[in-house]
Amino acid sequence: MKNLLLASMIATVMTATPVWASENTADAKTETTSVKKVQREAGEVLHMAGQGFDAMRDIQLARVAIFQGHTGTAENFIANATTLLSDTSTDWSKFTKMDHNAKMINDQYIIINSNFSISENFVASPEKEAAIKKANEKISEGDPKGAVDTLRLAGMSVVQNQYLMPLQQTRHAVAETTHLLNTGKYYEANLMLKSAEDGIVVESQLIDLTK
Repeated sequence: MKNLLLASMIATVMTATPVWASENTADAKTETTSVKKVQREAGEVLHMAGQGFDAMRDIQLARVAIFQGHTGTAENFIANATTLLSDTSTDWSKFTKMDHNAKMINDQYIIINSNFSISENFVASPEKEAAIKKANEKISEGDPKGAVDTLRLAGMSVVQNQYLMPLQQTRHAVAETTHLLNTGKYYEANLMLKSAEDGIVVESQLIDLTK
């Protein structure tokens, strides 16, 4: 696939119902409230995704530190990941994904990253390159729906890829790693962190704005 845009967590905005301008004052007030709600939820999900993303980054860096023999640094990374994943100010249950595609049972999947790509049948043309440029402008204006609509009108199928982190499994792996590092079992700690990385699930779906 040809990468188009990499946008950390705009899933809430992408799936929100569009709000159109109305001549009715009451409707306008309702729509303004809806817009604010979407913006607030988008901010919350971005915050949560950022924490999950940073925790996974710390897990990966801890593995690098272990391989380089910097065990103290690895312990610091894992301590930071623990803090991020156990943050009580974050309502992890509010934006989790639990559906038939989930590959684990009794876990919460947190979307920690999301990106868009154009389907593999993409054939470059001046018209499509112009549409991609316009779509990028739409994204910079905070209009992801407009960006996708622009691409679809140009005959391009847009795929969204979501990277899902199983929260409970990752927390368990981090807790076990802390114990292994404290007891000098660095090889085992590395394997435990690898299991956390391997737990990430990637789901891809064709974006359909008609729903």
